[in-house]
Amino acid sequence: MIKQISGSIGSIIASLCCLGFAPALAALSAAGLGFAISDAFLVPLLTLFLLLTLWGMKSAQKKHKKVAPFYIGLGAAIAALLGLFVFMPLHIAGLVTLVAASIWDVLLIYKHHATCHTPNNN
Repeated sequence: MIKQISGSIGSIIASLCCLGFAPALAALSAAGLGFAISDAFLVPLLTLFLLLTLWGMKSAQKKHKKVAPFYIGLGAAIAALLGLFVFMPLHIAGLVTLVAASIWDVLLIYKHHATCHTPNNN
């Protein structure tokens, strides 16, 4: 669960920097990470965070046995990465869908955990 949450947050931050969102760029510069502003650094970083999110979703799928969140997340990650180069609204829609699929996945984990660990009052 931590993998997909941190991957989703990292993907959003890397995307904001790729899009030139001024507060994100200023925060990186203020933190001494001005070298991280170039696309040559940000695109592989975004790819890494997207893969981290998908890895977290795949490991969660093994627990709750639902495949839909992972496959939706996979399509959203592909759309987010391709949209960065092709069509920016596709990139944004992919990220929003990826975050929604991650939230759905986390809720399924909580639901699975709650049903598996409830005490029986027999």
